Amino acid sequence: MRTQWLKLFLIPLCLLTCTACRQPETPIAQESATLRISTEGDPQTLDPRRVRDLATTTVIHMLYEGLMRTQEDGLPVPALAETVTISPDQKTYTFQLRPSAWSDGKPVTAYDFEETWKSLLAPQFPSPNAYQLYVIKGAQAAKEGRAPIDQIGVHAQDDATLIVDLEQPTPYFLHLAATHFLYPVNQSLRQQPVDSNALPDSKIVTNGPFKLEKWSRHNELTAIPNPYYWDKENVHLNRIQLVVLDNPTAIQLFKIGELDWAGSPLSTISVDALTSLQETGQLEVMPAAGLYLFRVNTEKEPFNHVKMRQAFALALNREDLVTHVLQGNQVPAFGIVPHSFIKGQPFFEDYDHHLSRQFFQDALKEQSLTMEDFPKVTIHYASNERSHKIAQVAQQQWKEVLGVNVTLESSEPKVYYDRLKTHEYQLGIGSWFADIHDPISFLEIFKFKENGTNNTQWESPHYIALLNQSSQATLPQEREHILKQAERVIINEMPIIPLFYASYNYLKNPNVKGVYFSDLGYLDFKNAYLEADE
Repeated sequence: MRTQWLKLFLIPLCLLTCTACRQPETPIAQESATLRISTEGDPQTLDPRRVRDLATTTVIHMLYEGLMRTQEDGLPVPALAETVTISPDQKTYTFQLRPSAWSDGKPVTAYDFEETWKSLLAPQFPSPNAYQLYVIKGAQAAKEGRAPIDQIGVHAQDDATLIVDLEQPTPYFLHLAATHFLYPVNQSLRQQPVDSNALPDSKIVTNGPFKLEKWSRHNELTAIPNPYYWDKENVHLNRIQLVVLDNPTAIQLFKIGELDWAGSPLSTISVDALTSLQETGQLEVMPAAGLYLFRVNTEKEPFNHVKMRQAFALALNREDLVTHVLQGNQVPAFGIVPHSFIKGQPFFEDYDHHLSRQFFQDALKEQSLTMEDFPKVTIHYASNERSHKIAQVAQQQWKEVLGVNVTLESSEPKVYYDRLKTHEYQLGIGSWFADIHDPISFLEIFKFKENGTNNTQWESPHYIALLNQSSQATLPQEREHILKQAERVIINEMPIIPLFYASYNYLKNPNVKGVYFSDLGYLDFKNAYLEADE
């Protein structure tokens, strides 16, 4: 029985939206305020439960809203939740919802949250982020088919009250409650067959500050203010227009004033353009909470041997890659978690070619391999300029250091991600941008081999135990020490090869104000506006 509650949030609405309450001094009239943004491609889905890429996440943040919302200092504040109470044992959260509605005018209820979360935890539902909900009582057992869905610790007490029971205290749970994979989806989407991922564009029902106006595939997506959004008075833009463009065209359109935003996080500015844009002072640069890496299929030869994975990792010259090839202010990575999340020493040296060759020879001997019968090695990656350059550099360096001929194979993003999901690859270029500002966001994705974002087929009982232990730590220093131990485990076994920590390189119209650009890699346009020229 719950006899006492710790009140966490009971904040008047005007305080929650203090930033939004400051009206822009000289905004462009809303009827003409269209924000034009370039993107490299279409969003992969409009269902928050299925998202796995950064560009799609930005679109989802426009169209949906969850219990919490991340504000500019990186902390979560109530959004659809008006108040939150936490039990003394830190394991039960009660969210009291404010009155709000879907874009069709029907109310958003606690039952929408309960049914959405349980739907993505169904064993057959293909949600890459389902593991993020494993902190909820019974969630992992349900996803793995070991327990019924109705035993998951999510319960709508009534239309306005959602109760969530956790497996153990989770210090970052309110951060999770602000992420896209805990957004509610409308009943019309929940009732779709599992193998379906489409709705007529104008018919999709969402609950965020904007709603979909139209979507012309491979061309343009536009969103307009949601008239039923609970905080619509603080939405200033009349329209957001995402235009699919190649990068040179996007830069030219930006220069002549036909675009307001180009580059990160929806597209990549070409290496050839970075230098000139820096010289003219137009390039905006911001550190990113993101890691570029090679995923390694640990059950495919020759990478089913840990020393072979280590050999390939140590043969790479990351400093050369980021300084002379990518030139986008990236930082070489010798671990998984960025230093802005957790301080620590490098776990290995860059371009340690002597140790790389030693590991390679040891792996050949222990696998009874020779260079003559060495398996063919292929790098798979999604078609884009950055990944292609990374692949070319790795191909060259592995040839120089190890004498291995590597084949390159690019494909459309959807085809590539399907290949990762079905483990039909050896080495895959990818990235991971944190969902919350906590080291666990980088480490948790490799906790279980079934995680939809892991794809390496690697799993370590020791690693799992350390991550579980970290959630029980009562002191921040103790938790950080345990997480560092976990990071060392994964680096020693190298199911992924860290390359570099990302940076955002983008162009922004100086008149665009009020956009929250998170280091986690998403844009929040709720309070954005266009300032009138003086």
